[in-house]
Amino acid sequence: MFEFHEILLICALLVLAAMVILPIFFGAPWHPLLPGTIRRILRFANIRPGETICDLGCGEGRVLITSAKEFFTRAIGVEIDPIKVVIARLLARINGVSDRVQIVRGNMFDFDPGSADVLYLYLTHQAMDRLFPEILKKLKPSVRIVSYRFCLRGMTPDKVSEDKTLFLYQLDKGTKINTYH
Repeated sequence: MFEFHEILLICALLVLAAMVILPIFFGAPWHPLLPGTIRRILRFANIRPGETICDLGCGEGRVLITSAKEFFTRAIGVEIDPIKVVIARLLARINGVSDRVQIVRGNMFDFDPGSADVLYLYLTHQAMDRLFPEILKKLKPSVRIVSYRFCLRGMTPDKVSEDKTLFLYQLDKGTKINTYH
């Protein structure tokens, strides 16, 4: 018969396996980022205090939490995995930013990121192809889209990191008036 600690260990391993394997079927495998990488992404996106950042497929919410805690933003993320949603909400509370970080349990394809000043994406090409170009209709005219590791097909980035892992897109739809070319 199994001891209690062995059963607990098996359960923990099954939960961890589910967190890694199940998201593959939804188009966004889970790859946690190092804190330094998260800060580099947020600096690259030129995050400013008071802005709202949105993360589609936010996992455990560390990008959002870092943004709120260190860059003084509001943050909203959507995650389909209920375990990661609980973890993200708990981490936001532990880090003292639960008043500025909102984690929604849901499908990113049904989520409206219209309040975002910055849209952060770390998704596969398949997931991005499903999102774009339809999602552009939901976004603010001045939104900045920052994508990690995967560029947006059919769109030209305004800025690319030196190591070619970050892509920044500035829409500027309808923000430039009285300009003649």
